[in-house]
Amino acid sequence: MIESIGQQLLRIMYTRVRPKIHTRAAELVTSMEPRVLLDIGSANALLASALMDKGYMPQVYVALDPDPVLLTYAEPGIALERVMGVAESLPLRSYSVDLSVFHDSLHHLNDPDKALEEAARVSECILVDDIDPDSLPGRLVALLERLVGFPARFIDASTLVEKLEERGLRVIVVRKTRRLPTYRILACR
Repeated sequence: MIESIGQQLLRIMYTRVRPKIHTRAAELVTSMEPRVLLDIGSANALLASALMDKGYMPQVYVALDPDPVLLTYAEPGIALERVMGVAESLPLRSYSVDLSVFHDSLHHLNDPDKALEEAARVSECILVDDIDPDSLPGRLVALLERLVGFPARFIDASTLVEKLEERGLRVIVVRKTRRLPTYRILACR
């Protein structure tokens, strides 16, 4: 399989640079104290590192990513289950997860609707932290991602709220961030 330029850049970014973009999501996750957390599109599980920095780690942390190379780059010493798989077909039982997290990953998926359906099937709550395509910087990110070969299937916050509610979830938090062109949405049963 030939990898896109985007996939190659993603590997470089997550294996060498290790961006600190998970701090705010880690604060929200820590306040919820989930026992079982599913990090969908986790890459190298930077959310787990951010949780450790906050002094919290779920009893079970599942890092799910289709890229086996990225999964091997999780920080040493963090107890987590690495699962190679896709969000559109989660290898988990229904209602087996307290919290599923899509952190900067939902727009990378081939079928975000199917991924949301699967996350709703296995989870009590879903947290989405993603690029806001309604902002000018968000539109520029979307354009750049398309140019390097990513699917770039961005969903605006109001549409995502509707999709989560259609799946029987109640939206609890909707927050647009100031510094980055992102939003954070939490929905639970």
